[in-house]
Amino acid sequence: MSPQSFTSQTSAVPTSVRIGKFKASRIILKESWALLSHDKEILWLPVLSAITFFVSLAIVGVIVYFGVLGGSLDALKGLENAEQGVKDVAVYATIFGYYLLIFFITNFFQASIFAIVHARFNGGNFSLGDGLASARAHMGRIFIWSLISATVGVILQVVSDKSKVVGKIVAAILGSAWNILTYFSLPSLVIGQASLTDSFKESASMIRKTWGETIIVNFGVGLIFGLINTLLFAVGIVILILFPTMNVAIGIGSSLIFLIILLSILSTSLNAIFKLVLFEYARTGTVPQGFSLDVVQSAIKVK
Repeated sequence: MSPQSFTSQTSAVPTSVRIGKFKASRIILKESWALLSHDKEILWLPVLSAITFFVSLAIVGVIVYFGVLGGSLDALKGLENAEQGVKDVAVYATIFGYYLLIFFITNFFQASIFAIVHARFNGGNFSLGDGLASARAHMGRIFIWSLISATVGVILQVVSDKSKVVGKIVAAILGSAWNILTYFSLPSLVIGQASLTDSFKESASMIRKTWGETIIVNFGVGLIFGLINTLLFAVGIVILILFPTMNVAIGIGSSLIFLIILLSILSTSLNAIFKLVLFEYARTGTVPQGFSLDVVQSAIKVK
């Protein structure tokens, strides 16, 4: 199907009809699914992201084991007897490296999804390679943004570790605030072509205008996938109760793992599409091609 023939799969809703946030989120999810059906290569990006992460983690592990530890775990035993300050530095350095790795890889492949989806919004038809090439063009800024995110993550971890209860509560609140304020930062960087500073400002500005609706709509989408996962587990448990054999248990377990992975891929892809729809509407006041104006307006109102 040609890019120009992509249209919304839901009928327009009269502006006089008020649509609830959760119903609107379901409709937008269906429209996001319609776009995904035209750009199925998007589904490969979460898979490539996971593979890249685990391969990179293994490579880093090998480098640390042979390059830092000298091919022996005895150095770790020596660390146990070191001063608490030295231990803390080692622990938080490890956490920082882990955060940087996962943030950079996740952001890179999500940026690739944004590029493909944005092209579709504008009547284009990006391939998987085009999406990856677009992300590579922004790799420097994606890395710096991931570096900032990793730094914030480590700071929040330090705050959390300072107190068993209060620190964890404060870190959770600050972490949630950071995630909300930077919700649109990545699309602002790679689609809006904003600088790092401006991307944060633009994201914070959009959230201030639409934070309630954005949170509610995204919660609605998450709830849908959460209910599907719960239903799958419930069906699996019922089958195990009716047929309590090892073969059935192995079959159910394998099927659940496969379906959960598949749902995770779908959820990641649809959420990226959905985020870009909200970003485009919050930024320009117009709805991307293939999405119903009235539905998006009911889901999120720019103040």
